[in-house]
Amino acid sequence: MRKDSELTLRKQRDFTRTYNKGKSHGCKYAVVIYRKNNLSYTRTAFVSSKKVGNSVERNRSRRLMREAYHSFRDRVEQGYDIVFVARNTINEAGEKEVERSLFGAVRACGLIKDRDAR
Repeated sequence: MRKDSELTLRKQRDFTRTYNKGKSHGCKYAVVIYRKNNLSYTRTAFVSSKKVGNSVERNRSRRLMREAYHSFRDRVEQGYDIVFVARNTINEAGEKEVERSLFGAVRACGLIKDRDAR
């Protein structure tokens, strides 16, 4: 198992590639942008702009997205860079709502492994 720090998308070059050449799918609370990374593991990033709110609200939105993703990350296909961009509607949302919404968006992107394939 890789360390969480290795599973985080960090370099500006990787963000730019994902934003420019990646595909996206939106849900009520976030936008999921993804792209194949030709690695054996998936890297993620959680982003909140100032449109989401002040620093407390931005940090909460990133935390909500991170916790939601961690609940289903073992079912996500490997070999992708995924950026989760928070929408300002996330401020009124609860944990379970964000989890359901993000899971639906990731599934719509085709990044969820089939349970039967296990």
